[in-house]
Amino acid sequence: MISRQTPSALPRKLDAARPAWYPSKPQSVYPGKAARSRMDSSTPRHSGEWEQLLQVAPCGMVLLDSHAVIQFINPAALRLMGLEQQEVIGQPLANVLPNWKDTPLYASLPAFLGAQSTFEAVDFDVPGPEGSRLRVYAAYVPNGAEKARGVLLTIIEATEVATLEQRLHRAEYQASIGKLARGIAHELNSPLDGVLRYTHLALEQLTADSPVREYLIHVKEGLDRMVRAVRAFLEFSRQVTTPVNRLANLNQLVDDALLLVQHRAKFQQIRVVKHLDPSLPTVLDGGLQHAVVNLVKNAFDAMPRGGTMTITTRVAASGHVDVDVEDTGTGIPEDIRMRIFEPFFSTKPIHQGSGLGLIIAKEVVERSGGSIEFTSRAGVGTTFRIHVPVAPVEANGHGT
Repeated sequence: MISRQTPSALPRKLDAARPAWYPSKPQSVYPGKAARSRMDSSTPRHSGEWEQLLQVAPCGMVLLDSHAVIQFINPAALRLMGLEQQEVIGQPLANVLPNWKDTPLYASLPAFLGAQSTFEAVDFDVPGPEGSRLRVYAAYVPNGAEKARGVLLTIIEATEVATLEQRLHRAEYQASIGKLARGIAHELNSPLDGVLRYTHLALEQLTADSPVREYLIHVKEGLDRMVRAVRAFLEFSRQVTTPVNRLANLNQLVDDALLLVQHRAKFQQIRVVKHLDPSLPTVLDGGLQHAVVNLVKNAFDAMPRGGTMTITTRVAASGHVDVDVEDTGTGIPEDIRMRIFEPFFSTKPIHQGSGLGLIIAKEVVERSGGSIEFTSRAGVGTTFRIHVPVAPVEANGHGT
């Protein structure tokens, strides 16, 4: 079990009978005979096999003895700490990494070295090379007398941990929001349907000159808007909970999306131009077609009197694929650009749209591991860009 503890929760007083650190003669990067001789008789019989496994571990592994002297360090730890091939075996940790002296990890080591019983692993953030941050998990190594004979440090990049934690929190958030949206939509759907039906029946029984008829027409318009909002809620809940376990070619997604809106393009006299890169690799798809459709509809909304929409796909740098949706509309006013991805925010008339189109597109793209951005110029138009990573090789080999 791993827990995060503050330094104050750990005793810092050193045993006065022994020194905290002492220098030793530098040895090889890998444990030699002298280092191994310090391992007492409780060393496992297959320690050589364990040592080989630790050498190829992707995370850094450092073993300190009871005086915080380095007994073992693997290549990953050397790389993460920027030590390259320095001879660090037999050196006190304080000499090898003096920039760790002012960290909670350094202050907490005496607590681990003096541990008399099982100690939970504790994690710390420490400085790495060139301004990077490292996450270090410290756990004491007991001997046969249930006393600490050393400390094992497991080291990984803090940025990697933060990214994984963000993805986990985002997945939990999306699942919660999707469940909430689905629940609200289902709770509202049935009563709304009944009220709307009764409103239709009432309108059919009223004469054209009835003063009540005008009021009921306004009621019906409000109900229609609520029905559209409920449908948008349901669509949103489906999109944010769709598993990202399939592969897709963005060119095919673009073609399919344009088929869904081709009638509207003709009606609004919008010219559609496609520049699709035929060499596009596949991507992980968390509902990207819906994102493309929403961006295309958004472009059409920006050109009520006609214009040109250009959609482009290309292979971008750093293993990504881009989809650009460009319109020749009026552009997005500067004072609302920061709000366009807010739920229910819309510049359309009150009876049009749900204000969820762009936020759904953003959620879908981010669930596929990508990002969405835009540029806009008043009187010129707006370009939205979907930026998603290429599917990994193993996904291409096992995807459906």
